[in-house]
Amino acid sequence: MIDVRHVTKKFGEGATAVMALEDVSLIIPEGSFFTLLGPSGCGKTTLLRLIAGFELPSEGEIRLDGDSIGHLPPHKRPVNTVFQNYALFPHMSVARNIGFGLEMLKRPKTEIAATIEEMLDLVQLGAFAARRVDQLSGGQQQRVALARALAPRPKVLLLDEPLSALDLKLRKGMQSELKRLQAETGITFVFVTHDQSEALAMSDQIAVMSAGAVQQVGTPEDIYTAPQSRFVADFIGDTNIVTGELLGYDGPMAQIRFGEGRSLSVKTASATLVPGPVHVALRPETITICDAASDAALLIGTVRDATYFGAGSQMSIRLEDGTEIQAQVDRPSPAGTLVGLNCDSAMLQVLAD
Repeated sequence: MIDVRHVTKKFGEGATAVMALEDVSLIIPEGSFFTLLGPSGCGKTTLLRLIAGFELPSEGEIRLDGDSIGHLPPHKRPVNTVFQNYALFPHMSVARNIGFGLEMLKRPKTEIAATIEEMLDLVQLGAFAARRVDQLSGGQQQRVALARALAPRPKVLLLDEPLSALDLKLRKGMQSELKRLQAETGITFVFVTHDQSEALAMSDQIAVMSAGAVQQVGTPEDIYTAPQSRFVADFIGDTNIVTGELLGYDGPMAQIRFGEGRSLSVKTASATLVPGPVHVALRPETITICDAASDAALLIGTVRDATYFGAGSQMSIRLEDGTEIQAQVDRPSPAGTLVGLNCDSAMLQVLAD
């Protein structure tokens, strides 16, 4: 549905120019829930604004459904945007807010009325049609903003951190609501967020961005279990980064030695590794604790402390080289205990730094 081709965006000129995006290429499949994920200042909102037409690229091209849209102003593009602050009209009723865009498009009154009713049903706000939006809760206002954006039936719906103003419980509920709306309408959703758990829970595909570039694109499972760089591994969820020695590799697998001599065959994201020290990603929930003297011990360390979080405990362990490791366990070992750490080699990933 969206084809971003070698797009660069600079703000300003000369020595004071700021590079917001640099040579970004990206394909967003039709009918998908696609998320642009990254920290503040990474360029994700700039990319969204380029698709919407609020900004123009300095270089490159954006195609939508096969057509170049660089020459089209925002109101001529078959996209709609849901903003962080909703941008609703507080003096209007819910129904009038939903129908406003259709009125501006000069659609027939019968069509507007039918679409309003359909959208109210879609977002489950039929009982609130006559109520003013300033009399609604934050979650209800968010639904009105979604209904208004969906009413003209755009090919693409752009969502710029629309859940950031909601409290945690309401935010969780709206995540399910957004996913339902996308599935029911079949419209391509492009969602911007800095919240990793939000992206993992909602998306069909995620593009992780940093410093104006796309670091990795994949399914939530791919991004989480097979990060291709230290940045992605560190940014997505809780990750331990440990050091091993690369002995050699064949295709996607590398032979890595840990500690005093135990080696494992581990997945690698790079085809340009050279023998020597490498970084390996190890998720806390994949670690199992064993006796330090056991042959199963991949790494050895001393328990520093443990934090209870309800479903289990997060145990902090200092390895022999001083690295701090976090492990999720059912029953933590006492502080000061020497323990061994083991992990299924399929859960490890050599990182391309």
